[in-house]
Amino acid sequence: MSRFVLRFSGAGMAPVELARHLRSVAGVKVLDSSPRMFLIESAKPALEQIAEKLSGWQIVPERFTPLPDPRPKIGR
Repeated sequence: MSRFVLRFSGAGMAPVELARHLRSVAGVKVLDSSPRMFLIESAKPALEQIAEKLSGWQIVPERFTPLPDPRPKIGR
């Protein structure tokens, strides 16, 4: 299982019915959501089948950006 961000790029607000639909699909787990995005844990083929039916939605793999170390360093 991988994690993906399902992002709405269309005009206006994302449809509320999609949240209910995603939660009812076997093999798809909604971890977090906002009005225009969902964090989903799923196998990529299952999520691609869902996204084919949706217009204005993009699937992006979850990425992590490490935070810089804010502690001061001793110079040489």
